[in-house]
Amino acid sequence: MVEQNIHQQLQQASQQIKEAQDAILRAQGYDRQLLEQAEQQLQQAEQELENTQNEAGTEATENPQFQQAYEKLHNTRQQVKEAQQNINDVL
Repeated sequence: MVEQNIHQQLQQASQQIKEAQDAILRAQGYDRQLLEQAEQQLQQAEQELENTQNEAGTEATENPQFQQAYEKLHNTRQQVKEAQQNINDVL
């Protein structure tokens, strides 16, 4: 049961990260609102990962899917920062 719950939470976090990545691509360096939306989705994904870690402990953090989602979260957050910087540079 715990493993199924971990899997569902990680799937949800991964989906939120993917939606954030899609928003970044749609923003293409000029849409602050989409970048805001992406940042909010990343915050939700991060909260989901934290909840999973708190509930399942090392069983979650040792899960390859968890590790992959966490890495994607970090990389996508960096993309948001770069896109925001690009907007600032244009303005």
